[in-house]
Amino acid sequence: MRFVIGLMLGMALGTSLGLLAAPQRGSETIRVIRERLQQRGETDPDEDDLAGV
Repeated sequence: MRFVIGLMLGMALGTSLGLLAAPQRGSETIRVIRERLQQRGETDPDEDDLAGV
């Protein structure tokens, strides 16, 4: 149980420090993530399978 609590606290602390040290504003980060997800959705799944061949 103590391990789980420590793990959760560590994740929260890491996330907090990551947000504080981020090189851009949160709204800009969200925009970039949305654009990348949209680009991934636009690729043809068959093309991804052939890329590894």
